[in-house]
This record gives sequence, C-alpha cells and structure tokens, in this order.
Amino acid sequence: MKLNAFEFLDNFALMALAAVLYGIILRLDYPRDVRRILGGIMFGVGAAVSMMDPLRVAPGVIVDLRSLFIGFSGAFLGPVAMVISLTIGAVTRYQIGGIGVVPGIVAMTLAGCSGTLWGYLMRNRSRARVRHLLLLGLMLCVGLLAFLLLPPEIRIKAFKNAAPYAAASYILGALLLGTFVERERFYAMRERRLTNEVNTDPLTGLLNRRGFQSGFEAAQEETVSENGAAILLVDLDHFKKLNDTYGHDIGDLVLQSVGATLRKAVRQSDLLARLGGEEFVVYLPNASMADARNIAERIRAGIETSSVASNGSSIKASTSIGGCWSLNAMDLTTGLKRADVELYKAKQGGRNQVRFTPTIKSAA
Repeated sequence: MKLNAFEFLDNFALMALAAVLYGIILRLDYPRDVRRILGGIMFGVGAAVSMMDPLRVAPGVIVDLRSLFIGFSGAFLGPVAMVISLTIGAVTRYQIGGIGVVPGIVAMTLAGCSGTLWGYLMRNRSRARVRHLLLLGLMLCVGLLAFLLLPPEIRIKAFKNAAPYAAASYILGALLLGTFVERERFYAMRERRLTNEVNTDPLTGLLNRRGFQSGFEAAQEETVSENGAAILLVDLDHFKKLNDTYGHDIGDLVLQSVGATLRKAVRQSDLLARLGGEEFVVYLPNASMADARNIAERIRAGIETSSVASNGSSIKASTSIGGCWSLNAMDLTTGLKRADVELYKAKQGGRNQVRFTPTIKSAA
C-alpha cells in the first residue's frame, strides 16, 4: 500500500483540536460527571469525523483514527464516556454501511475496552509518560483482531494492507494525541489548584472569605429553596486566652479540629468557610428554621465535646453561634450583619450557646 502523509493531515489536525477541546472541558465549572459526558461526546464526534474521509485499502475496509478517539475516551474519561463515544462511532459506522460494518464496530469496542483498562491501570499515576502512551497504543491494536470477522477473500488483504498502517496510526497517534492531552490536563489541573489555593484557607482546608462569597453567589443562583435558608456565624469562646495559655501551635490544632467538626455536622450541600481568626461561617441552603437550629446546635455540641491533646492533657474549646434565617432569597451582607447581632447576644448571654434572629420575610 502506498502511503501519502498528506492524506492523514486532517486526522492529525483533528487530534490537536480534540486535545484543545478536552482541555476546555476540563476547565468548565461543571460537576465531574457532566465533564466526562461532554468529553465522551467530543471524542465520539472526533471518531465520527475521522470516518468521513477514510483511507479505503480494500473493499469494505476503512482505515482511520476512530478507534484511537474511542480508546482515549475510555483511557482519560472512564467507561461511561467510552460508551458514549462508542455509541456515536458505532452509529456513524452503521450509516456508512458496507461489509465491514460489524468488524468495524467490534474493532471500536475492543479499542474502547482496551483504553478503559489502560485508564484503570493508570489510576494511581499523576501523569502518563511516553512509555505509558506507547503501551496505550499497543493495547489499542487489539482492535485489529476484528479483521478476522471479514470475509476470507478480504481478510488477507486487510491484514496485509490495512493492519500495518492501523497499528502504526494507533501507536503514533497515542503518542501524539496523548502528549497533547497530557499537556492540557496538566495546565487544567494547575489552574484548578491555583484557584483552590486562592479560595481556600490553608490551615483548615475550608473556604476562605473570598471562596465563601463566590460559593454563596453560585448557590443563590442554582438552589431553589422551598424551606428557606440560614447563615450561621461560629466564633470560638476565649480563643485569645487559649492561644496565650497553650501557644499558637495548640491554637492552630484547635482550629483544625473545629474545621473537622464543622464538616461532620453539616450536610453535603452546605457551605463552610473560615472568615479569619477564630470565626467561621456556615450557609445552609434549603433549610427550615428547625433544620438550621438543629445543625447549629450539632455544631456547638460537637465543638464542646471534641478536644486536642497537649502534653498529656486535653484542651477543650466552646463556641457561640449566631444565626440568621430567611424564608426568601438572602442577601449575604444583610445575613451576616443579622447573624453577627445574634452572635453578640450569645456572647453576652454567657457563651457556648446558639441564638437566632427572628424570621426574615424578605431579605433580598
């Protein structure tokens, strides 16, 4: 078979475009499952486009990069994305028709399963090196076994004419596309890490003030609350005295312990942050007044019963909590001010207690 490198230029350009789109999808502020679905669709479309201008090396035999795209979908996005890509590729191949329909779909399936297996083997590695990408390309070659399903008179031609190019395209394509994808993944992960560092309190791992404000605004847009919502201000009692008595190292351990207690006490949908010093804030979307009171009390009791070990003794802390509940949309500034008023009342009333502002009918 006489090869012309220009005939495959479009497919290699398609690989570069797929890598760029993969990077864009990784950067989207969507849940991981949604990003994987979008990635599966993208790789599936790549496989379909690759089949539109194939190299026909024998009657009914098509050589292109479809199996590479589907294999990469499984390798870098997981089995669900692979199934989506495979479905798009299989439908496209069926519409093209010809005696190679069944072998073509089987080849894509084998490549997709091989890529998914490679992804599972790589699950504990942060980056794929050249040797790993080379292994991926070799694993994708298992799809060539589908040539055995072709009629005998075509099978020999397929193995002779198509198999060498297909194997080379899988291996070289895995190295090239893999390099592009790894670069995009590295930059996307670095950007996400830098964003997390900007929005995260390094001591407790909770959100900081900036992160909380962004999260609050997003929650206000996304959450439809039928029960109302609440803001809790959590402030440790006599924390300066604790720092002066035991030292700042122990004080830091107490703050970390409080952060862990907060995570255990709230729901998965709630928003937590350390505003600074010994002050924390909790946003409870879709929470009734009773729910908010129960969670606040759970936080107070959890902090009171937890302790930090120091020189053979247990250091305990307590907290005062001020809460603001609203049936309607809540303005952050107003909510924090009202919660702060209640926090002051809790401090004045003897500390280690929860106080709530009367119901707000409209705080928008």
